Amino acid sequence: MPVGIDASPITLICPGCKAALREGTEGYVCVGCGQVYPVLGGVLRMLPALTGAEEQTRAAFDFEHRRYQQARYLRITPDLIEAWLAEVRLPRDYFKGGTVLDVGCGTGRWTYALASLGAKVVAVDVSDAAVEITSEVIRGLGDVTVIQASVFHLPFQPGQFDFVVSWGVLHHTRCTESAFRRIAPLVRPGGRLHIMVYERRNPVKVLGTEVLRMVMRRLTPEARYRWCGRLVISNRRVFQLVRGLIACVPASDLSDTLDAEKAQFGLYDWYSPRYNHLHRVAEVCGWFHKAGFDDLRVTSPIKYRRWWEVLRFGQCGVSISVQGRRQARVRTVVPEAVQEGRLADALSAAV
Repeated sequence: MPVGIDASPITLICPGCKAALREGTEGYVCVGCGQVYPVLGGVLRMLPALTGAEEQTRAAFDFEHRRYQQARYLRITPDLIEAWLAEVRLPRDYFKGGTVLDVGCGTGRWTYALASLGAKVVAVDVSDAAVEITSEVIRGLGDVTVIQASVFHLPFQPGQFDFVVSWGVLHHTRCTESAFRRIAPLVRPGGRLHIMVYERRNPVKVLGTEVLRMVMRRLTPEARYRWCGRLVISNRRVFQLVRGLIACVPASDLSDTLDAEKAQFGLYDWYSPRYNHLHRVAEVCGWFHKAGFDDLRVTSPIKYRRWWEVLRFGQCGVSISVQGRRQARVRTVVPEAVQEGRLADALSAAV
């Protein structure tokens, strides 16, 4: 059986035809289409056929997770619990006993934190390495189920989760908003959804980075990783010349929390996947409103508000974290203000 599947309060369905599943000798069988979903290595495998672009993205992250499994950035320690609570700005006891879905669990960092806080967690990822590493990370933690599946073909009925998180994942799919619309209905009324996506900024830099991404994707993963290491730039003059043209990191920014390995890891994440969409705060908040969420909170700090700063850096600087509560009834009218923590003027600053 998959890790935690017997204890999970979640009802699984066929990700293809949406019919019920029954337990079989090799895993689970769809009572509608007859598709068999095997359990391998304690993970329920429900991955559909992927497009070429989706397969490229999966392979890129497969390399990333295996290559950096022992990196300091990925080491699983209790410090991750505090990092998670700082990210979502919710009290420690909020998650205890709740049912949580981690969409795009990666190496299990947030899955570990959530399980440690007493949540019943279902962790999902498209990558072989991700689900295998997550299974190891959460071993012995208790109520955790690990499933290999696509965000566009999730095996869940709507409204089953108290909290859904997708951190740094949706912008690597073919359409960020479409992926968002797949996970939003999984939140029960009164539950919360939390996502992090990359932020749009300097259009010249976006264009230059995209051109370099096209070149980088032609390299082997190992060669691409080495080149990303060269984009951690120690020469200040060189950095000043290229900083407005491509995504790179100055060595002067390295610290105890951002070492060279972590910076290189982040650059590989940026340059490797086929898709790497960028978004605005107002745009992301709009998705939440259309999906019937209120009490919106932008949990990433708003650093820039002047229009020329927003054009160059975005409002948050690198990424946008937004969280909302699903209403009992979907409303289509956008409220007059959105909270920043109670973010009243972030939307107007982004227009």
